[in-house]
Amino acid sequence: MTGRATDRWAAALAALHLGHSLWFARLYPDAIHDPDLLAYFVYFANWAAGVTALHDVSYFTVPKPLLVFALGPLASAPAAFAVSALVSSALGALVYLIARDAFGRTPAILASLLLLLDVERATLTLHSSADLYVAFFLFAAIRCTTMRRYVLSGVAIAAATLIKPVALPCVLHLLAVDGDDRRRARLAALVPLLAVPLLFAANVALVGAPFGPARFFAGFDAMSQGELMPTGELVRFVVWVQLVKTSFASTAPLGVIGLVTWVARDRRRLTSPLVLVPMLFLGGYVAMSLRVPFVPFFRFFWPLQVCFSAFIVFAAVETAQSLASERPALRAALCAALLGFLADDLVTRQLHYRTRFAQPFQNAMAFVERARPVLRRERAPGESLLTPLVFLPYALWTLDDARAAPSLIATAEHAENTGDPDWILWVPHAFLDRATRDRVGRLAGSGRYTALVSAGDAALLARIDRQPPLALRAPGAPAYLN
Repeated sequence: MTGRATDRWAAALAALHLGHSLWFARLYPDAIHDPDLLAYFVYFANWAAGVTALHDVSYFTVPKPLLVFALGPLASAPAAFAVSALVSSALGALVYLIARDAFGRTPAILASLLLLLDVERATLTLHSSADLYVAFFLFAAIRCTTMRRYVLSGVAIAAATLIKPVALPCVLHLLAVDGDDRRRARLAALVPLLAVPLLFAANVALVGAPFGPARFFAGFDAMSQGELMPTGELVRFVVWVQLVKTSFASTAPLGVIGLVTWVARDRRRLTSPLVLVPMLFLGGYVAMSLRVPFVPFFRFFWPLQVCFSAFIVFAAVETAQSLASERPALRAALCAALLGFLADDLVTRQLHYRTRFAQPFQNAMAFVERARPVLRRERAPGESLLTPLVFLPYALWTLDDARAAPSLIATAEHAENTGDPDWILWVPHAFLDRATRDRVGRLAGSGRYTALVSAGDAALLARIDRQPPLALRAPGAPAYLN
């Protein structure tokens, strides 16, 4: 909404984003079973049943309270994806509306359209990722502030905080509002503070302590291949590694030019929410790293990436305008050429991601979905399962008794001495490191297990001496598994 009338471009772009999300989901239908999403289902199911088993585990997915209580009741990955697709389409419209007011209609349309090429947007939507929802609420806050609806802006930041507390510093942008609205904005800045006690209460309910999730960060970092990022290196990682070297390898200078040009035309724009909110969001991560070191992933900082791409588009349009203001055809050609570099950056990264990550994850989840009914039917209550860490939430969600007794599920990355578990979910490329994969591979090929389901090099294995003896065996299973 413009505040006066509906902008039809916003509706059209929202529809395009929705269609693109549905198309992407058709390419990778099983990838909607994201581990974090399934963890929300597990958290909610345990909370609803009064089960506190997750209060004592050393590692599980860090809870995102708002998503646990919003998506958890759905208990369905397709239903959660439907919600996420709608949120993603609304985000596409928000990017257009914010960019329209900041840069003009043409750059705004182009910024939203080019977002369709961003593989992060597609995969975050597919996975119902917390980072998608955080981005949506932060952009909603930016939009509300520019429309002088400060209380709604505070509510949006509170919602983002209930997903990831690092969003809380974004409330400080309301303190930069000047003029007649200054008092209203400062009062609205109190709204997100209400999220803090709610966050602590949710953590107590879900993991047993207000700061309980901190132990999960430590548990993941201990077995991750990534390196803990020193606080001083975090900003360099985001600005240089993510934005310049990886996401916008050939167009990052345009983004800098666009930002500098936009601010130079009106110095008051230094306090614009379009500038302050992304900076404060990064500041939230920097502050967290001082207390809880963590392994950073690009998706954590995706809102900054979206903002920066909008400045790249603005710079391309302005450059074309300044070089060929009187020749529309040449101006369009110049703009298309400059944006072609941005499109190339985005498409190159998308193809790389889809080949290296999206398709392997789809294949792995397709196999696990195929193995699920056999595991549920053949496994006796109380039998143990060894699995790669990534499938831990899936196993807990699939096996009712395991939700109440998580120790039945051993994650290979956590278990140095696994013994002989009753079941092994053997998906070689899903392990975090080669040493773990080799160790579990020796156990899988020891001759003590038989494959009930197999596909390629993946298999669901059951210990042969289980009682009663298993009658099923996968035809054509790899010889070393039989």
